[in-house]
Amino acid sequence: MKKIVILIIAITPLTVLGQHLKCCQSVTDVASYLSGIWKLQSDAESFFKYTFEDGKGHLTEMLAADEKGEYIVVNDHPFVEIIQYEQGFKLKYIDLYHTSIVELKYVNAKKMILITDKKEIEYVKISD
Repeated sequence: MKKIVILIIAITPLTVLGQHLKCCQSVTDVASYLSGIWKLQSDAESFFKYTFEDGKGHLTEMLAADEKGEYIVVNDHPFVEIIQYEQGFKLKYIDLYHTSIVELKYVNAKKMILITDKKEIEYVKISD
């Protein structure tokens, strides 16, 4: 009996590590959570607006202006593609000069975590 308990305890952390983004079942689910304005949890000046229409995504990077609720566009990514794979979802950003792919570790209506260069970057949603 003790061996079974030890085996269960030893295997449980491995199963937790193997789970990715269980909140969403489809690309449409991810797009609905992503749509809106996000900010880096550690930066109050940078904002990121995701919009999706007819399955096509768009990302606009912005800075806060002097007036409340106003933004200055810094960078406009023409395309954001949500890629579904066995373990979860990735986001592919495509603009004129380059393409980059990041893993979407977690997303819900209020929080998002992206993994880029093996670092977790946390965002909070401020508006739909």
